[in-house]
Amino acid sequence: MIAAVLALAIAAPIRLADLIREAREKNPDLKAAEARVRAVKASVSPAGALDDPMLMVQLWNAPVDFSSIPVMVQVSQQLPLGGKRAARRDAAGADAAMTEADFAAKQRDIETMVAGAYFDLFLAERTQEVDDELESILRVLLQSSEARVSTGKGEQVELLRAQGSLVQLRSDRETAVDHRRSAWARLSALLDRDPAAPIGATTQPAMLASLPELTALQERAMRERPELAASQAQIGSADAQVRLAKAAAIPDVGVFAAEMHAFRNPAGPSDFLFAGFQVNLPIFGGSKTDPRISSAQAQLVAARESQHALRNRVVSEIAETYAHVLAEQHQIELHHQLIPIARQAVESAESSYAAGRVDFTMVLDSARELRMHELDLATHLAMYEQRLAELQRAVGADLGLSQAAEAGHEEHH
Repeated sequence: MIAAVLALAIAAPIRLADLIREAREKNPDLKAAEARVRAVKASVSPAGALDDPMLMVQLWNAPVDFSSIPVMVQVSQQLPLGGKRAARRDAAGADAAMTEADFAAKQRDIETMVAGAYFDLFLAERTQEVDDELESILRVLLQSSEARVSTGKGEQVELLRAQGSLVQLRSDRETAVDHRRSAWARLSALLDRDPAAPIGATTQPAMLASLPELTALQERAMRERPELAASQAQIGSADAQVRLAKAAAIPDVGVFAAEMHAFRNPAGPSDFLFAGFQVNLPIFGGSKTDPRISSAQAQLVAARESQHALRNRVVSEIAETYAHVLAEQHQIELHHQLIPIARQAVESAESSYAAGRVDFTMVLDSARELRMHELDLATHLAMYEQRLAELQRAVGADLGLSQAAEAGHEEHH
């Protein structure tokens, strides 16, 4: 226990805002997602570019004895028509927008996981503190039991129960230590840190002074939720594919220019010019073009319906998470009322037991009830902050989680 307290005192306190900032900079998954954004953005411009021109050099109709050597140099260029280049560029731009939205959603997910691990860490620390407080009560109770047994006023079973409660408390503390290490391991992975580094102490969280109305949060999510931006980009990509499929019915033009020079040909002209064009003939509309158009149009309908379904899920997710946040808030308020009563009950039971007016069981039960309420408060505080983190992710915007994470007081009940 002493080593754990010293470790907490030596390690620097850790703040959620700092950890979120560190995760944005160092998390490997975010780095990979950011690199993918750069990759797809770089591919937008080439998607609408012309194909490279073709250079062809030919030995043209040369006699077997090479008495003359006609050489032709030709340059050709393919020119897509019907808006194909713009459609390809728009499709690539939509893919880039989807990748960028996926990166933003991934960033929100990582921040939510950081907050979840951070408040699990807080809960484990608070459990250790509550157990330390209960241990102090039990040691006083143990001394009183020893005094009563030695004077013949108490039973040996009281002393044994007090000793057993202390042993059980040590077992509970080991569980809290394990949970603390587990939470730190998850945090370390998200931050790309060494899990063997000193953990540090969390800050005391608090509730937000006010929470926006549910409808305001739902409307805000329609504007800022990354997944909705990705779904809109997917619709744009599907629309570009429809335009590209329809443009396949329009021929493309290939133009060329050539010059031929006949070496060792003194009897006639030595230089000749050629120019012309060629077009493809999209005559297989029924077997090729029309099915492509139908497929692209079906993909567009699917993208629009997927966005509709996603909007419904976002609205439902926010409503559900919002209800969880309010429920945790009410639990916290109730436990701030319960804890002073439980603490007074312990103090009253201790003094009454020392005076011989109540039995040992009442004191022990009062101490355990106080611990239960203290742990319940810590649990609901951690759950409140974790639910708030989930609400932020559902809305796609900051609601003040970082400020709430360090705005609390040790006890304001």
